[in-house]
Amino acid sequence: VHHVRQGVEWLYAFDIHCNAFFPMFMILYVAQFFLLPLVLGKSLFALIVSNTLYALGISWYFYVTHLGYRALPFLSGTEVFLVPVVIVLCVYALNFAGYPFGLGWNASRIIAHLYFD
Repeated sequence: VHHVRQGVEWLYAFDIHCNAFFPMFMILYVAQFFLLPLVLGKSLFALIVSNTLYALGISWYFYVTHLGYRALPFLSGTEVFLVPVVIVLCVYALNFAGYPFGLGWNASRIIAHLYFD
């Protein structure tokens, strides 16, 4: 029995990455830029907006990556690309549960500290 070995070309994988990164870039860099005065605050509302932007952007990246690899008929088990979405949503929920106890992390403040301090 003859069969053709099939694999994912690196240009296709790079195209999937670019298609997934662009919406994440628009959310985490462009939208966040216009919301900086709001998301860098220390209030609960700033925490909600900031972490929602990051959860949405990161989840969107992995979902679009999943869709890109799912389009290939010879790949199986592409649902594994959705596992980080579950992890992001769990961290997102735990972040709000910990806020009354001082454990709420504002993602925008953390990233701004990493970039500019």
